[in-house]
Amino acid sequence: MLWIGQLLSDTGTDIGLLAYPLLILALTHSAVLAGVVGTARAITRLFLQLPAGALADRFDRRRTMIICDIMRAALLALLGILIVMHLAPWPVAMVVSLIEGGTSAIFDPAATAALPGIVPDGQLEEAWAATEARTYGASLVGPALGGVLFGLCWAVPFLADAISYGVSFGTVNQIHGRFRPKMTAERKLLWREAVDGLQLVWQVSILRAVMITAPLMNFAYSGVLFTIILALRQHGTSTTVIGLVQAAAAAGGLLGSVMAPWVQGRIRFATLTRAITLTGAVLFVAVALLIPSPLVAVPVAMALLLAPAANAALFGVMLRSAPEEMRGRVTNSVVMVAIALATLAPLTAGLLVQHVSAASAVGVFAAAMAIAATLSLLLPGLRQKESQPLPGLQQKEPHSAASSLDQPRRVYPAPL
Repeated sequence: MLWIGQLLSDTGTDIGLLAYPLLILALTHSAVLAGVVGTARAITRLFLQLPAGALADRFDRRRTMIICDIMRAALLALLGILIVMHLAPWPVAMVVSLIEGGTSAIFDPAATAALPGIVPDGQLEEAWAATEARTYGASLVGPALGGVLFGLCWAVPFLADAISYGVSFGTVNQIHGRFRPKMTAERKLLWREAVDGLQLVWQVSILRAVMITAPLMNFAYSGVLFTIILALRQHGTSTTVIGLVQAAAAAGGLLGSVMAPWVQGRIRFATLTRAITLTGAVLFVAVALLIPSPLVAVPVAMALLLAPAANAALFGVMLRSAPEEMRGRVTNSVVMVAIALATLAPLTAGLLVQHVSAASAVGVFAAAMAIAATLSLLLPGLRQKESQPLPGLQQKEPHSAASSLDQPRRVYPAPL
């Protein structure tokens, strides 16, 4: 039920994520303002990561998901109605985007922390690989639908997103089990509990390495994807084609999620990280040469092939190692740091596309990926044993794989 509901919800989210910049461009004809809205949404999600993880460890996770779905459904329906009535200037769209992104930031750690209560311990990696497949499948369908629906009427993508959240509410409401964390210690202030998770994660060398390389990787991926939208639109490409290009790029991640069970255990996490960064830098140079051709989807899709296997392995390590009452904080601490720099990607892309060129923008993001590749070769955390437990905690069983971070739920890479 969780998987089905989130498949539809993720599809609606990807429809909306394409529709937001298209709406801002249609209202203002400004790539910079489109970047400002995207960056503001990303910053909102960033600042909510730590408290959202602490909330997931404090309240019933199922009930948290239900409340977030109700809020998002109502909010997107209201935006769609306002657009139809011509009462939605770009600041209104930005406010809706910020609130929706904030509620999503609260929903995600609750869903992630609930996973060990739904599937057996030995199937966590397989379950997260299925989650990766769901996420990339939505990324494959969502942008294509978003482009088509936006071409029909500006309001339709947002109304479709509202319906998807309504369906998610219905499926999450049918999940049975215990999803309230056990209290093993006296409660502290929310922010102090949130910082506890960050301090705990920083003591693990492999997670430190992830938190150093992942921000650059996500900055690069997010920037390239946003640059493609802006460049194609400025070139006169139809919204339908732009959606199809985004969908074709996501196909690489979907194929990678199918390959993930085979890749895990055969390729070390350090090797995966180096391969993702090195090939990403090279492939983004190819994007710079191809833009604004729709063929840019090919190198981006190739760059996403190994990300699902890395993500599935890392989340398996974190969920298995962290005690039940700290799962939300541990996972969200890593995710928060991983997406931090990516919050600047839309604004950076907008400024470079408008004042320099789309090819130069992609070149900047390719350079960021090259720096991440260099760090992946130098950081000691990527050369040590990958199953290192969290300090002071005891793993339930030995584990030989590690991973990376996604969209709010991925780390290597986490396109926004």
